[in-house]
This record gives sequence, C-alpha cells and structure tokens, in this order.
Amino acid sequence: MTQEKPLPIRDAITSQHRLGINAFAETGTWLSAGDRLAILEEFRHCGACRLCAARKTALSPYSVDGDHDCLDNLPRNIIEVIHRVKSDSGRLTHRWFQSVLDTGLLAEEYIEIVGLLAIVIILDSFSTGIGHELLRPDVSLLSDKTPDKIKNPKVVDEGAWVPLLEAPSVEGKSGLPAVPNIARAMGLVPLAMQQFFLVMRVHYNLDDLDYDINRRQVELIAARVSSHNACFY
Repeated sequence: MTQEKPLPIRDAITSQHRLGINAFAETGTWLSAGDRLAILEEFRHCGACRLCAARKTALSPYSVDGDHDCLDNLPRNIIEVIHRVKSDSGRLTHRWFQSVLDTGLLAEEYIEIVGLLAIVIILDSFSTGIGHELLRPDVSLLSDKTPDKIKNPKVVDEGAWVPLLEAPSVEGKSGLPAVPNIARAMGLVPLAMQQFFLVMRVHYNLDDLDYDINRRQVELIAARVSSHNACFY
C-alpha cells in the first residue's frame, strides 16, 4: 500500500496562518489577549451547543430561548455573538445586533470579535479541509498589555449597522470599489481589519494572484463557495 504524500502548501499560507493564529495571543484595540484566546476556545467548543442546534432548525431562531452550552469564560453577550455567528450567521438581523449592544457590548468590541471569528473560520476550514490539526497560538507570546480603546474618527454613517470606514468612491483595477465594503464594515477597528485581511488575502485577492489556476477558475470556485455559504456579497 503506497503512502499518500502530504499536500503542498505555499510558504505564504503557512506564514500568514501562523501570524493569524498568534493574533489571538495579542492585545487588541478593545479586547485583552486573554479574552481573545477565550474567544478562540469558545468558537471551537460551541459546535455541540444544543441551543444553537435548536435555533438553526427552527423556522425563526428568535422563537427559541435558552442558555448556550459554553465554556463559561466570557460574558454572556460575547458568548451569544460567537455562537450565533458560527451556527446561523445568515439569519442575523439588525434587531438582534441592537439587542446585543443593549446588553452593554460596544460596536467596536463587536467588530473586533467578528474579525477574530472570521480569521479562525479561514484557518480552521483550511486545516480541516486538508486533514491537518487545527493551529494553536503560541501562548508564550501572550500579551499582558491593556487595550488602548482608541476610537477611529475616520468613519461615516451610511445606514449600515455600524459606521463605515471613510473612503473615496473610486474604482480599482477590477472595476470594483478600491476599498471594498467588507473592509469598510470593519472600519471602527482598523487593527481587526488589518489582521483579517492579512489572512484572507493569501487565499483570495483581486490583484497579483499567485495561483496555478487562472482568474476565471478562481472566481468560479469563489462564487460556488459563496453560494454554498449563502454569502450576502
């Protein structure tokens, strides 16, 4: 019986993924390194949550009440965000978002949390897809700094759930906005945006593709995956 060879992985993916997972051990703009590690642990734990399972199969997730099965190392409002984003993100509503803010969670904290969840979704999906163990942060790098909680003044209200990054309405080489909405949506917390795109761009970018397949093939795969995930964009 022949032994399977490991899949070749580009060095850029390996290095950017390592930076991405170690970002959880860094102090954020609004969250401590300890909280960020706890968010990672909760995300990886919450797949077996009975409340999430019941909500996902319900006609409306808002008709099912209860408590999340969780590690109990984070505030309840952060637990709710983690579980809902992982289990049923396609049915999140502005009313739900506002209800989370009404518990005392700041919009900036929400953006930082969602940015971290987006990173771990990429990392874990990739590792699982190629049969590798999930990456773990280097806890020796755990930061003890206090979040500076500095607000970004360069945001504008354009009717979205949160203020958007202020950006000129100009097109890039692709004919799409030079600053995409997915980036503008994270404008309240520039660090969250930078850390997410550090990981995301190694898998998908509009320019300077370093792939063995052409642009049309890339977009076909991207469109199919987006459709499967009911992606709004």
